[in-house]
Amino acid sequence: MFLPSIENLFGGSTKSGPRLDFSWRMIRRKGRPFLLLPTESASARVSLHLYSAQRRRAKIWRALFPVVFYSPAAGFFERVRFCPNTATELIQFLAQQTGVPAEKLPAPAIKFGGLEMQKSRLVLLVCDEAGRPLKVIKVGLDAAGQAATEKEADFLEQLPANTLGCIRSVGRLKTANITAFATNFFPGESPTNDAGLETLFQTWLNSEPAVPVESLRLWQELETAAQKSQHQKATLAVLRSALAGKPVRSTLYHGDFAPWNVRAVNSQNVQAFDWENGQRQGIPGWDWFHFIIQTAILARRLPVERVAAEVEELLQSTRFEKYAMQAGIHEIARPLVLSYLLHHQWVVRPMEGRRVTAQLFELLSTRWNLLPANATPIALPGRPAGAVEQLATAIAQLRNAFWEPSLNSKLRPSLARQWGIHWPYLLVCSLLLAVVGVIHYRSNAHLLFLPFYIIPCIMLTWMTERRWGVLLATVAALLGPTMLFVKDAGFHRWDVTSWNTVMRFAILQMCVLFVDYIRRHRYLFQRQESPASLSPRLEDHWAVVLACGGMLGLVAYLDYHTPPQLIFLPLYILPCMAIALVLNLRWAIPFAALAMAIASLIEYKTNPQISLGVAMGWNFLMRFAISLAILLLLDRIRKENILFYTTQRQKPRRTPSQQLI
Repeated sequence: MFLPSIENLFGGSTKSGPRLDFSWRMIRRKGRPFLLLPTESASARVSLHLYSAQRRRAKIWRALFPVVFYSPAAGFFERVRFCPNTATELIQFLAQQTGVPAEKLPAPAIKFGGLEMQKSRLVLLVCDEAGRPLKVIKVGLDAAGQAATEKEADFLEQLPANTLGCIRSVGRLKTANITAFATNFFPGESPTNDAGLETLFQTWLNSEPAVPVESLRLWQELETAAQKSQHQKATLAVLRSALAGKPVRSTLYHGDFAPWNVRAVNSQNVQAFDWENGQRQGIPGWDWFHFIIQTAILARRLPVERVAAEVEELLQSTRFEKYAMQAGIHEIARPLVLSYLLHHQWVVRPMEGRRVTAQLFELLSTRWNLLPANATPIALPGRPAGAVEQLATAIAQLRNAFWEPSLNSKLRPSLARQWGIHWPYLLVCSLLLAVVGVIHYRSNAHLLFLPFYIIPCIMLTWMTERRWGVLLATVAALLGPTMLFVKDAGFHRWDVTSWNTVMRFAILQMCVLFVDYIRRHRYLFQRQESPASLSPRLEDHWAVVLACGGMLGLVAYLDYHTPPQLIFLPLYILPCMAIALVLNLRWAIPFAALAMAIASLIEYKTNPQISLGVAMGWNFLMRFAISLAILLLLDRIRKENILFYTTQRQKPRRTPSQQLI
């Protein structure tokens, strides 16, 4: 498959000249040719600049490959040789772009692309004689590839000069067999989040007066695609109504603004590539939405709930709000997100990610109450799900409780600056922690005081931010067990002290994490519109309840057969959290009371030095207070966080005529 492409690439000359000896190792992906890396002249590490790895496994492979490439293991990769004529138009073009004589031109690295779309295009990275990358050449081979290449080259010439992110064509070539253009090589790496991109998108806003969204070409493409079914017309009508009378500033539009098409050294040194779908008059925000959503779907392979959480994190960020005000979309950001999703499904029709994109549209449109009037409301399933599905849902929800969006960059002031601003809170909370420590030191060693250690950590987190809360929580986790060890070294051995410190650390950091989320999303206290709330039924989640009961029994067994000084509180709370997430708080509180009673009873039975009043009185109340605080925080997040939205309400199936794709 690749050999005809190479022949077309370097063929077509009617003149004779010296022959070059190009030698590559071929890398395949999914059985198809993907990369040709030169075996001489340019190093494999330099050639891999053509490959913008995004997934974790791909990044590991990309980092290790230069080592493998020059080891005996390189023999596993197919070797490709070709001897092009130096008089070939492309060879002469490469020599002109690099300044290297055609007879000394090193073999370029070659990336294959577009084969799955029946649009053959190649990307070449050419270096000088010292192996330093100079130019990137994009070549179209067949009719569709040549048309796309010529279209992109034309658009690059229209891009505004000296504008952040806009590359320029530095040379073009058109022969009977190929169409090509060259751009300068740009160093840097693909961004891992959207840090600094607000500067680029603000630069791209056009200076012309605001115009209705309906007048822009992207929206007109959407209108044309919506004529395929009545359901699509009704869906688009809702968004059209939400956008009516809201003019926006048009913007330079890339069309596929994603990390694999972007190179950045810093926020002031960013370049975007692959402008094939670019437009001068685009809809503001769409490129930013594309960056977040497609990175989450294609690169990170996130489930739809987490993709939605990334979207909401973007819309709530101060950086996006500032951009939205400048672009005139601060009141219509949500319908613009949904219109972007529809355009991606109906117009772009990508090869990957369409199913998750459709699910994301349904989830967000339901949550934001932007559905057609006759849309079927989301409801719970008519019969209980299987045990495996129930357990998988519970595990996913527990993982989501500790997962945070990361594609939207969070700019935070330094700790030194925050100290200057918040030192009174830091001082008060530190003194409060010290007072708790002194009281704990002078009290009965068997009394639990952990809730009192939690209070200053929560206060500091709420008044400042998580970093200070984490720091104080770390001190609090160390303080209690360390003081007991100093007070009576025979009471707590070093291994017991270490275990208890880890358990306390888990509890304290959990509280800090949940409080910080609520602090950063205070808008959640203003409840959003949502479908009719349906109380979960126990029979729909029987497997989760049984599993939580089994885990509680296992933790109790370990607690009973280990030294009585060991703390197992986080392990007792974990099944309670699962009940709160899968069912609700009304089920979780009795379960937590039972779990804490079991823990206190085991403490009384296994430690003869503890009285019944201490174990089943004070210590039970302390344990229950901790579990109740965590459950209340978790329930506050669960009710409003989109991560738990679809797992509470399952979408009905649609008829084929209603499908969004």
